[in-house]
Amino acid sequence: MHEMPQIITIQLNGEPFTLPRCSSVSDLLTRIASEEKTVATVINDQIVRPENRSAARLEEGDRVEILIFAGGG
Repeated sequence: MHEMPQIITIQLNGEPFTLPRCSSVSDLLTRIASEEKTVATVINDQIVRPENRSAARLEEGDRVEILIFAGGG
């Protein structure tokens, strides 16, 4: 029987990033310490709304962009 890999590689802001298989967007934000910040998340050119982040599962090869909003003047 062929076993599924336990680690996946995604593209996070253009760089390879590894995560456990079945990770959600919320899991990713926790790993990169962005869960408390105001961010926008985009997976494969689709916006993931904050209320959907825990249900949005990441898959091998996904392209993820995390956009952090910074105040300024």
